[in-house]
Amino acid sequence: MTVALKAGPDLDALRHIAFNLRERDTAEIFATRWTDDPEDLATDAGNYGEFQWIAAHDDVPVAAIGAIPVWPGVWSVWAFGTDDWNKVVLSLTKHVKRFMIPALYEHKAHRVECRALKDHAEACKWLEMLGAHKEAALDGFGRHREDFNLYVWRRENVRWSPKSRQ
Repeated sequence: MTVALKAGPDLDALRHIAFNLRERDTAEIFATRWTDDPEDLATDAGNYGEFQWIAAHDDVPVAAIGAIPVWPGVWSVWAFGTDDWNKVVLSLTKHVKRFMIPALYEHKAHRVECRALKDHAEACKWLEMLGAHKEAALDGFGRHREDFNLYVWRRENVRWSPKSRQ
């Protein structure tokens, strides 16, 4: 059993993941989108740029993770996965802590944000474990008035060194 991370957009992998989302990711993602179409999600994620990765377990795509610039200095991170998420979460955790967040700071980010469905306990806990701080409750933020939490990493609050990425 092997876990592999592949950089850059991969539309076939994104489609596989989008059409097989775990239940809580489905509720969270489609609460903030115009449609509930997994094809639209895969296509949009494929257009988010090169700052993204696909995690696969035994060559089967399981999760997608990445970040997109919102405006100079501010980035939004995102992730979604299938029911096999737990098979890749340790690798994703290491990747985010050792590479992704430090790389965002190298790209001049001073603030990195992520929104999570308030009752998606696993996502909220994972973001906090990754060093994000809950900054705000976003009551009624979803298209059907779902409540979200806003998590942030701020450059001045994150300890890292380029050596930690090696």
